[in-house]
Parts: sequence; structure tokens; C-alpha cells
Amino acid sequence: MPVNIKNLDEIKQWYKSKKPMYSSLAMKVESIIKDVLDSAGITYYSISSRAKEIDSFMKKASKDKYNDPINQIQDLAGIRVITYVKSEVNDCCEVIKPLFKIDENNSADKSMELGIDRVGYRSVHYVATLTDDRSRLPEFKWFEGLTFEIQIRTILEHAWADIAHDRSYKFKGEFPSEYDIERRFALASATLELVDREFNSIVQTLDKYNSEVLEKTKQGDLDIPINTPSLTNYLSQKLAHLVAIGKVQATFNGGEEKVIDELVAFGINSIYELDQIIKDNPLKFIADSDIEFNYLSYLRHIMLFTDIDKYFDHAWKNNWYAIEYGTAIMLKHAGVNIDVFTKYGVHISVEDDIDIDTEVEHLTTII
Repeated sequence: MPVNIKNLDEIKQWYKSKKPMYSSLAMKVESIIKDVLDSAGITYYSISSRAKEIDSFMKKASKDKYNDPINQIQDLAGIRVITYVKSEVNDCCEVIKPLFKIDENNSADKSMELGIDRVGYRSVHYVATLTDDRSRLPEFKWFEGLTFEIQIRTILEHAWADIAHDRSYKFKGEFPSEYDIERRFALASATLELVDREFNSIVQTLDKYNSEVLEKTKQGDLDIPINTPSLTNYLSQKLAHLVAIGKVQATFNGGEEKVIDELVAFGINSIYELDQIIKDNPLKFIADSDIEFNYLSYLRHIMLFTDIDKYFDHAWKNNWYAIEYGTAIMLKHAGVNIDVFTKYGVHISVEDDIDIDTEVEHLTTII
């Protein structure tokens, strides 16, 4: 039976007093989920939390189906996990479910509810409470018995929900047939689902390729085209000792595409070809230097050591304009013509009281 006005006023005052607690609960649960997903190495797009707004709560509480809104409405605290693809939704579910007491009767996978012949809103919803063990901890004891809802969905499922469910575009009731709203909406929903599935399939294919490349490089089979997975896997093994002692950071700092373009322009099209020039270069200089390297700068240094003229003529493409004096010292000591830097307008960051020729002589005496 519907809630009468007097009860609605009382319910509103009750929720006003409880909303800060539900907000705190939502943030606590968000933190738990984030920490565990990060520790498990599971990829996700975002995690957010909120306490239901008072107006939203009252609108829901006034519906005929709620005769005890305080106990029946279970999403006063809400946590949303958004992933890139569907397989990550499944990974998140496997990790999240054991963390809390899940109310299976009120939890659902909305995609399963659609059946095989329907399209529409898809998302995993868990209604949950904290476990008994967690509720006994001082920082969680205030939340014992309080329910919260966890939603787990892909970015595309989130886009669908934002348009069709969470925002103002409520597609309900009858529409004039000339607008063809229902059919167009169903087609859009089906298209989103197909795209979501294809993204998931592409990611799984990339993961399979990455595993194959990793296995090949471990076995010494380096006849592999240069691309992000092959380059990352190769360097992670080839430079493991330099990474371990802190000489190289295991990152491209977002420069994967640039350095791959430079390698190809330099004439390196396979991991085997890259391995050959790395073998021919004085890696001891890099290991003994005080310069901080990452994968990007390491590969550029290798090309500079190999053929500085070729690098600037074909691969450089104005991608950078300054080099540390320590690098110039290493290059000069290795017999590289560093006058090329001046030719191309690359600035050598030399301290005022440092002379490169003097530093080269000093370097020669200690190596």
C-alpha cells in the first residue's frame, strides 16, 4: 500500500539524519573494492560511490510498491565499477563477491534477465552488507547491517544506462508510429551490445597474442614484428637486470607509438633486428651512468650509439630538442660525432662549469 503523507515526512527526516552515514559507508566500500582490484591487477575504467540524494530517495519511497521504504530501498549507498570490456566485469565480480555478504535474492545480472530474444539495460547489481568479521572492526562497526548496492558494468553499458535509465530520457508509454522510437531504440541497443562483444573479443585476441609473444621471446624466437606487446615483452626480459638495479624504469611514459615509429624509420622492423643492434652497443656505459633511463630513452640512446647521422636523418623527426650533458659525454667517449646535435638544433644541457672534453678524459680514466 502507498505511504501516506505523514509517513513520507517522517521518512524524509529519517533519511536526512542518516544520509551522512550512508555516504561514509559508500566511500568505505569504494575504497575496499579499489584496493582489492588494484592488488589483483584487474583493469577497470573507474570506481565511484554516492549516497542517494534526498529527492531521489523520496521519489522512490512514494511509489506504490513500497510500504516500508526504509527497509525496502536497498541502494541508499551505491558503488559503481565501470570496466572497459565484459570479461573485466566477470573478473571484478569474482573478486568482489567474496568481500561482502551478498543478498542473492535481491541481486541480479540484468543481461541474464533479458533472455535470448531481447536487448536493453545490462549490468550486474549486488545488494550487500559488510561481513561479520569486518563489521566487528572499530572503523566499520557503525555500518553493521546497512545495505548497499554495487553496480558493475562496461563503459558501453554505462552509456546505455545513462541515456535510457539514469537520466531524463525515460522511454515509456506510447509514441506516435511515424517517429519509430521503439524500433530505433531497440536497434541502437542491439548495436551497442554487438560493439561491446566485439571489443571484448578484440581484447581477448590481443591478450592471446601477447601471451604467444611472451613465450616466443622466452624461447629466444625473436622473429617477431615490432609492436607494443612484442617490444614491451622483449625489453622486460632484456633489461631485467637494469630495471632491478634501478638504472632503467620499465615504462615508455606514453611514448610507445613514437619510439616504434622511430625504430621502423631507423630500419628496425623486428625484435631480432633490435636485438642485434643492442648486442653491438656499449651497454656498460648505460649501466655505469648516473642518467635515469626508461624504455623510451634507452631505445633512443641505442639508436644514437648505433648511427647518430642515420637517426637524425630518418628517425628523429623533431620529436625532442634537448639532451643531457652526461649522454653527450657517453656518446663522445664512444666515438660518436656529437656535432650532429648542433647541426639539428638539439640543445646539450651542460652545466656552466662543465667542459665535455674534460669530462670525457675523466670518464676514460675511471672506466
